[in-house]
Amino acid sequence: MELNKIYCMDCLEGMKQMEDNSVDLILTDPPYNASISKIKGFGFEAINEEWDKNFNPLDFLKESERVLKQNGSMIIFCSYHLLKTYLNYEGMKLQQIIHWYKRNSMPSLVKVYGFSIEYMLWFTRPNYIFNKKFSGKNIIISNVLQGRERTIHPTQKPLSIIRKLLKVHSNENDLILDPFMGSGTTAVACKQLNRNFIGFELSQKYCDIANERLNQNNLKEWFK
Repeated sequence: MELNKIYCMDCLEGMKQMEDNSVDLILTDPPYNASISKIKGFGFEAINEEWDKNFNPLDFLKESERVLKQNGSMIIFCSYHLLKTYLNYEGMKLQQIIHWYKRNSMPSLVKVYGFSIEYMLWFTRPNYIFNKKFSGKNIIISNVLQGRERTIHPTQKPLSIIRKLLKVHSNENDLILDPFMGSGTTAVACKQLNRNFIGFELSQKYCDIANERLNQNNLKEWFK
């Protein structure tokens, strides 16, 4: 498949066209199965999207394992909704769980504790890449994304977090795969940091947003 391109297609169909042992790092934010009926309040709105319902990650995990190189690794964003499924996956070693603490997370509007943590599950192959000088602790603290970097995608991740993960878990000119590209944050970070990428995204709307971000002449300054 052509490098540095986002394909508007199902990731399973796309990944089947990729060669075995061809990817250095998979960095992605799949559906969480966290959608609920819309609740508004305190300036927040809950997510209620069809693509975020009834998602089974097992097929995606198997294809990911196939395309990864022997020194590769995989970082998957998730919440508690699918955590058990990922933890029970035996295809690759779960090396560590990285935590994202959101200082301005959505407050609880029902009778449960508010959720201020998302997980990044780090699965590894033998001899995985790890650039320790960029790593720090296994907790990343930042705000939920706001401001000019924000797009209309409801689960967009901060570019600062994706850049950090790329620096730690890949090298320049490596190939990064994001099977759930969304509004293109992984692709933007790869372009900034001299990594190659391949991305898949079902929604043409989000593909268009991602490509618009990539085509900005002031990309390196706008999204620092």
